[in-house]
Amino acid sequence: MSDSPTLRERIDDPEIVVAMGVHDPFTALIAGRVGFEAFYHGGYAAAAHHFGVPDIGIVGLAEMVESVRRVTSVTDTPVIADCDTGYGELAAVRRTVREMEAAGAAAIQLEDQVFPKRCGHLDGKRVIPRDEMVMKLRAAAAARRSPETVIIARTDALAPLGLDQAIDRCNAYSDAGADILFVDAARTREQLEEIARRVDGPSLANMSETGRTPALTADELQELGYRVVIFPSTQTWAIAHAYEAVCQELRRHGTTRGLTEQFMPFDEVNELLGLSRWEAVEMGASPAP
Repeated sequence: MSDSPTLRERIDDPEIVVAMGVHDPFTALIAGRVGFEAFYHGGYAAAAHHFGVPDIGIVGLAEMVESVRRVTSVTDTPVIADCDTGYGELAAVRRTVREMEAAGAAAIQLEDQVFPKRCGHLDGKRVIPRDEMVMKLRAAAAARRSPETVIIARTDALAPLGLDQAIDRCNAYSDAGADILFVDAARTREQLEEIARRVDGPSLANMSETGRTPALTADELQELGYRVVIFPSTQTWAIAHAYEAVCQELRRHGTTRGLTEQFMPFDEVNELLGLSRWEAVEMGASPAP
């Protein structure tokens, strides 16, 4: 059991929480070894890595719950679970919260898009009426079994309806029980500043490197007043670029010998995977936690 603060405790701290994107146990082990105190299990990365499809509402609750469960099985680090639109109406939202809590998620993110949703940095997004999302968030808050479970309300209203309505929605969502508010796909630093200033509650910023939002550091976002920053698909962009480079090298030269320094050594990967602890179990010993 970890002695570290819970995510709920941390969002009351003025120091910003940096949540690194993970989509499977291996990326969680790597990010955990580096020392991140929170992970973000995003729909874009899960759809891409597990199913090879875009983030347009194709992947459902059962697949996402199983993916989150695999991550939480190897780490005590708090995991923020991207749950799209809640996979349906009020009863579905309730089930989503219960299933994600049971899978070990520390936070559940719900958004106000029309289903099927689209990645927040794609064009053509549409949002449901504000009052419908308010009802979903009330249902989500009421469904929690644990008071430590954090509800994150994301609005995608910025592009279709404008900044004022996006901020108005966040404030309504806060009143409905959301713990963290999230306006996705801000396009300028000025918009990020205004969101942090006018939203009544802890705000989350999304630093998706290939998306629409300008890249600010965690320190800069903390100065603006943000409590959480997510890097939801960083691993996707990095893996895509690095793995294609390895494939190209092998196709051209028939060997990966020239890339040896870029590979994590075999023994180090085994250490990351906990080989010695598993071997201790095989020998009948009690492994270190």
